[in-house]
Amino acid sequence: MLKLYKKIMLVVAIPLCINCETILEEEVKNFFTEDTFYKTEVDAKLAINGIYGHLGATFDGSPNATGLYFTNYWTTNALMSDEGNANFLGNGFDEMAVFRQTPENPIVSQIWANVYLGINATNLAIKNIPNIQMNEELKDNLLGEAYFMRGLLYFELVRFYGEVPLVLEAAKSFTSDSYAARSKISEVYTQILSDLAVAENSLPNIQSGRDFGRPTRWSAKAYLAKAALQQGVNFPLARTKLEEIISSGQFGLWEDYNQVFKISNNFGKEVLFAMSFKEGRDLFTTLWEGGHLVFRTLPGGVYGGRPNGGGLESPTLNLFNAYEDLDRRKEVIFLSRDVIKGKLVEFDGPQIIKYWDRVAEPLVNNTENDLQLIRYADVLLMYAEVLNEIQQGSSAISLNAINQVRKRARFANGVERTGVLPNLTALGYQQFKDAILAERRLELSWEGHRWFDLVRHGKLAEKARAAKPAVTVSEKHNLLPIPQRERDINKKLTQNPGY
Repeated sequence: MLKLYKKIMLVVAIPLCINCETILEEEVKNFFTEDTFYKTEVDAKLAINGIYGHLGATFDGSPNATGLYFTNYWTTNALMSDEGNANFLGNGFDEMAVFRQTPENPIVSQIWANVYLGINATNLAIKNIPNIQMNEELKDNLLGEAYFMRGLLYFELVRFYGEVPLVLEAAKSFTSDSYAARSKISEVYTQILSDLAVAENSLPNIQSGRDFGRPTRWSAKAYLAKAALQQGVNFPLARTKLEEIISSGQFGLWEDYNQVFKISNNFGKEVLFAMSFKEGRDLFTTLWEGGHLVFRTLPGGVYGGRPNGGGLESPTLNLFNAYEDLDRRKEVIFLSRDVIKGKLVEFDGPQIIKYWDRVAEPLVNNTENDLQLIRYADVLLMYAEVLNEIQQGSSAISLNAINQVRKRARFANGVERTGVLPNLTALGYQQFKDAILAERRLELSWEGHRWFDLVRHGKLAEKARAAKPAVTVSEKHNLLPIPQRERDINKKLTQNPGY
């Protein structure tokens, strides 16, 4: 099965592969092509699984860590904001942490390449799966998944780079005429909303069994709302989709914040969509190894074995100090000291441990914990923000949404703490907007939201300088540069301003 999967990945990867020589050196006996592969129901499932290979851990000849959600997505969001500092030099993240990334930055190139490889895989699936003779309901579900992933990937691209080539068919040739120029941001968002709308109508209400973790129509609704909110154009659409999710009764907050990141709750009531990092044992369930969510942020060199930390990134003191001491989230998210071999060891500063389920994985290195891309607390905070944009100030409904999140943060082990995080009351438009942004920071820290949130609110320079006074931040940092490697190949690509 592993050999088969590698060949499937070659089918979806080669059309956008830049350094194909090493891949083509592999044995090509019984090699699968687009003409010989998309024939059976199993082929259709494998084609969809192939999309995920570029998101968790890549299979395109690059190291594991280049997958979009494996490391690059959430680490970039933390470092290019007021959340995080880089402690390791020379890997590309160090430039991002001080806003000095260039078009040659390796992370900038990896994000672009992996997303477009994923998009190419979705385009192949969307073209070929309709022609397969198979169960029609399953076919519709799989196509919905392909459209969902294409909408999601273009949403990530437009947030990272702004105007990007809008490629809706798998690449076939590499002449200069075949390369696409950048499309307007509005055109990219139109395609995102269109793809997600198809997914919303095609995906199942729930996933079960070994399909747990795959997107549902609720995942599509959540991303429709998130995309509309980020674009800042169609707030009524965002409101409708968020209200459908809230009124469905399928989702809710865990009673205690420390339950949110328990591995046993990965498919629980708070998750609308997540990237699974469960060790790969079943090709149809999961396609990558354990993630770096714990390893990167645990302090390096203090445990002397497992648990094992790289100490590659750490939170800013500005983030740590933003939490009230009795805020339950503070003790769940951060660790400043630990008992190691019977001795209390003080770290150099607070570390992020929110993804470390110490009961399930006491000797963790790469964790099986999921990266929750959208969870119910995010839905409630988006709802408060959307209502504020529509109503130009707080209302009873929008205050209730944010206060549900604040109330949960007051509870620890079934006991409500007093004198902390009181419910918000009536606020004007800008006051409420600022309060929502602050609450998103506290609730969703290190989950891959902060840079995008600060850009949406026009607060990136202000907040980043407050946390890291030595950095120089300007409007150009609202986007990453277009990778120089891509511009060398595709002469139609222009560069983002300031780079």
